[in-house]
Amino acid sequence: FEYRSDTHTKLDVLGVKQDIIQKGVYIVDANLSPLSFDVHTTARATDVRVTGKCADGVMHVTITYADGDVLERRVPFEDTYFAPVLADLILRREKEKSFEVKWLDPQVQIVVAGQVEVTKSDEKHVQATLTHFSTERLDIDRRGHVSQVEFVEMRTRSYLADADSAQDIEYLNTADGFILMVKSKKSFPNVYKVAQAQINVAWRDIPFERFDFEDNRQRVVRKTATKDRYEVVLEFTKPTVASKGVKVPVVNEEFAPFLKDADFVKPSDPEIQRQMAEIKGDETDAFAITQNILKWMSENITPDIIAETLTGPEVLRTKRGKCAEYAILFASLARAAGIPTKFALGEASMGQNTWAGHLWNEVWLGDWMAVDASQGGFVTGPSVVKFVDSSTVMGTQRVRWKLVDNLSLEILDFTEDQPATTTEIATGITGNTYSSKEFSCRISAPKTGWTISETKVNGIPIVIIRPKSEKAVVFHLALIPLPPGTSPKTVLDARVSALSGIFKNLKKLGEGEIETAGKKVPRIVYQHDERGKSTLLVEECLLVDGANGYLFTFDAPKDRFGRFQESVKKIYESFELVK
Repeated sequence: FEYRSDTHTKLDVLGVKQDIIQKGVYIVDANLSPLSFDVHTTARATDVRVTGKCADGVMHVTITYADGDVLERRVPFEDTYFAPVLADLILRREKEKSFEVKWLDPQVQIVVAGQVEVTKSDEKHVQATLTHFSTERLDIDRRGHVSQVEFVEMRTRSYLADADSAQDIEYLNTADGFILMVKSKKSFPNVYKVAQAQINVAWRDIPFERFDFEDNRQRVVRKTATKDRYEVVLEFTKPTVASKGVKVPVVNEEFAPFLKDADFVKPSDPEIQRQMAEIKGDETDAFAITQNILKWMSENITPDIIAETLTGPEVLRTKRGKCAEYAILFASLARAAGIPTKFALGEASMGQNTWAGHLWNEVWLGDWMAVDASQGGFVTGPSVVKFVDSSTVMGTQRVRWKLVDNLSLEILDFTEDQPATTTEIATGITGNTYSSKEFSCRISAPKTGWTISETKVNGIPIVIIRPKSEKAVVFHLALIPLPPGTSPKTVLDARVSALSGIFKNLKKLGEGEIETAGKKVPRIVYQHDERGKSTLLVEECLLVDGANGYLFTFDAPKDRFGRFQESVKKIYESFELVK
């Protein structure tokens, strides 16, 4: 039998609209057992064809990338099916009422296991529940068509539609629960300056034993449960992060699950091995190697909000990805070096009072230490709140989907590190100068012909400096919390990548450095089309000092950009860090 599956997934990820298009052909025998497949997927960061042939209980997989590179893999394949045949398989086995089933995910070459429960059947339909890392309720007609799927934990449904109706489907806004975005009543002024904090987390229906709340900086101080509601109070501190003399490779049997290949993690991949050898050199100290991996990733991987999830080798190829890709590549590299590595899932502070789902790692360095490659360092405070850990990415999903629209998070109290600033300054505008006590800085507008004002956007202080003669020209300074050690260039590259999905015809024009506050900081210039107006030229620079980030942005119509360069230079020269 030949099964064809053409899918087009439309997602809006934090304002970046994305399409995942997949066309697949699957060949099975009369028992629905797999013979071969051919799947082509295109998405924001992916253009790959994956083919496979089954022989002797092994799926022989060939992965061909758009640039012509080819990889070969072997996947154990006993009693495993293709996903498109599952509806027909359920019809054939409906009288069993309950059975286990395994199927292949061809994109990441993993086998997924699930449990089928037939809940209702009549002459027209069979209803069944498929439980794996999430729960799906299927309504299948007697032709094997799935007319409806209810995704229980996500509280959503999908329906079978004809081709004409499908044309009208809008992009799904994933911020509406799917990425676990929640609001807290209180917020941290700068989460990276918090020395100690207590946070209350509440949810429904998931027992405490499903969670793994504690790590080297986070511990449970109180649990309460009333009927179906659960609450936990977590205390956060800033532990010391230092080498304990652990040498690689770590070979203790207890760490075996945290060193091997798994779903998206491929430490045995030849390219991963080659890159790790380059990063590691002759170093044998696990702590030093971890720092080297973080440094290499900060310098070579660009943050990008992609909808698809890539394997470690694919992240290494594309050099881009969201937090999941950072965690997957970090785990692949660290395990290749012989460092036991977990995945941790929870919430990350997004600034102001907003939190969103996040994936990071823990590494064994004598103790399990939280490390976030997407932030370029070890986690030592409440910037992330851990819910669960696992040796695999999919292992974290047992809790992740059950928390959609089922989570609240509140900051109970916190204390901050004592500021290093000795000069007394007040936040606000005096004359043509803006000062910030919280961010220990000053900046001035040119004395004549310019205005200076301040505002806040999502809790971020923004200084606005404009020439009186040109409303379309503006200089901004955004004061943003950033993890200490953040690479400014990485942040700028990430902004351009994200904005390319929002602004029309965005094009990067160049990069370099400018000097401000006695430091050389990275500079990037790009252009994009304003809606119904002229082309805008944008210059952005970023200075990072401790946990403070200073993002300078100058926007002007393309034909007027050069006219204001001398004035903009004076603004940069006026900026100072107050110590």
